[in-house]
Amino acid sequence: MFTIPVLNIKVDALDGLLAAVGYRLSMLADSDNEEFTKLLADRDVTIQLGSKADDVARYYHFNNGEFSQHAGVADKADLSIDFKDSMTGVKLLTGGDLSAFMTAIQDKDMSMEGDYSLLMWFNKIAKHIVPEIPEEFKPYIQQAKPYVYQAQQFAQHWIGVAKHKLGK
Repeated sequence: MFTIPVLNIKVDALDGLLAAVGYRLSMLADSDNEEFTKLLADRDVTIQLGSKADDVARYYHFNNGEFSQHAGVADKADLSIDFKDSMTGVKLLTGGDLSAFMTAIQDKDMSMEGDYSLLMWFNKIAKHIVPEIPEEFKPYIQQAKPYVYQAQQFAQHWIGVAKHKLGK
């Protein structure tokens, strides 16, 4: 039986996303996926992601095939990525475009400290996070896409209204 440890997850889109990514990485680390296992072999690395502006931080520790995630700031991270705000972090992390990270650094939408080469290594790991969609389910996903778009527009509208009311 697979159990999920209780983690301190804030009511924040970035923290929720990072926690979900951590759960998936835990599953992959415990799986028999040889390609993923090879990426973790002989590594002792801590990568921290978050947004100081929104007081969100979570770090992942990869230690010779073992994986753990933690809420909060790492004592010592080999690579730290700080997004200007949570939504920028969510947008960049879900976009799947490594070049967008470089543009975000230039635009000061994010900053990085530490070993930049770990971003490339983490990008290889990230390719395993989203599982393959079986062919028989792909038509259903295509049917759902217009509704997801409508829901996003609805949510963006009401988030804008809430921010206006709060004076943000």
